[in-house]
Amino acid sequence: MATIYINKENLFYNLNKISSINPNIIAVIKDNAYGHGIITISKLLKEFGIKKVAVRNNAEADIVKGFFEEVLVFNPLTNRNAFNISYAINSLNQLKKNRHPYIHLKINTGMNRNGIEIDEIDKAFEIILKKEFELKGVFSHFCCSEEEGTDRFIQYEKFKEVKEKVIKFCKEHSIKKPYFHIANSTALSFLPDTFDYVRPGIAIYGGIEGYKPVMSLVAKALHTRVIKNDGVGYNKKFFSKEEIKITTVDVGYADGIPYFKNGCILKNTKAVGKISMDYMAVLGEFKEVVVFDDIKEFVKNFDTITYDILVKMSPRIKRVIK
Repeated sequence: MATIYINKENLFYNLNKISSINPNIIAVIKDNAYGHGIITISKLLKEFGIKKVAVRNNAEADIVKGFFEEVLVFNPLTNRNAFNISYAINSLNQLKKNRHPYIHLKINTGMNRNGIEIDEIDKAFEIILKKEFELKGVFSHFCCSEEEGTDRFIQYEKFKEVKEKVIKFCKEHSIKKPYFHIANSTALSFLPDTFDYVRPGIAIYGGIEGYKPVMSLVAKALHTRVIKNDGVGYNKKFFSKEEIKITTVDVGYADGIPYFKNGCILKNTKAVGKISMDYMAVLGEFKEVVVFDDIKEFVKNFDTITYDILVKMSPRIKRVIK
């Protein structure tokens, strides 16, 4: 089986870089920490000093609640839960059904995916007072933070207005002010104000420019053979007239590598022919093959994004901190 290596030094470099912008971090570790291993990453985040994280669902929250002061669940159930777990509220209907006392209100400022509409905030306030919820946070999410354009600044200005509205409500009802967060990874570099907390995801793992890659995927060689005037793999999409060495390694699309029909560029060699479910053939003779050690380079082989490859890395693959 292949091995995923987690580079602690690079992870801490990324966290330090984010901390230099805003030291108050809600680290997003949803979907198995973007494929890096939710327990492995949680241990390292705790060691670094991260106090708050965000996860996808209740199952992930239950796994990591022992590591952190607060765990924000983006897509929660409605039942009550642990004292250090907070539920993201994505609609008025959810707010009405919710029974968990600790909440973050998500406001739709333009993403148009999840979140309470701005003109619904007063109604949300009524429900919060009636059901005596503790409003721990208020947040939103950018739709176009990586693009230079008007959308991200429109959302930013809307969120500033939301903050003023929420603070006024809290003062009027003698409620503790919640903390505000909207800055995702690509918003860190352009926001005039990152508000109380930042909420990075992919930047933590080095999946965007300016941050160091945290994951390396290394596959063991199974055997090497010599071919000439022959092909390799299903349908022999790769064919060599010359005598060459081909090494089979123990990783395939079942492990999360995107499907390809005739090879892709790896760290120090290239794959040839079609990828199989459990295997991949590469040019040359090796004992092990670094499939990638920088996801930003590896993704160039495919018509996709770094997130798409990282999150699909099989949880069966052993994660090792180096």
